[in-house]
Amino acid sequence: MKIKILTVLSLAAFLCLGACRSTSNTNANVTTTTVNTNTTTMATPMATMAPAADAATQSNVKSALDKAGITGVMVDATTTEITLRGSVAKGKLAEAIRIANERGGGKRVNNQLVEAK
Repeated sequence: MKIKILTVLSLAAFLCLGACRSTSNTNANVTTTTVNTNTTTMATPMATMAPAADAATQSNVKSALDKAGITGVMVDATTTEITLRGSVAKGKLAEAIRIANERGGGKRVNNQLVEAK
């Protein structure tokens, strides 16, 4: 009886050691492959593009401001917004912004105007 138990235990130990040895070799190969795969699949970040200038909107807003008698305003327009810079006469600031909103085609108005004193 003792011989059977010793035989079974020694056989189990032998199989366990053999299984552990082959698994460690497999893991080492997998780790090396994973590292190589990760270094070759890096994504390249894409640059964002700035909005393009919109000359038609710019001239439309500028001519409407001139027609209303509002001078001293620089108008810059892109495909996303209209920027107003400069100085306007007292009481004309709100009118300048209103004109830019009406003639801007729904674009955001970035107001950087200063009202003269």
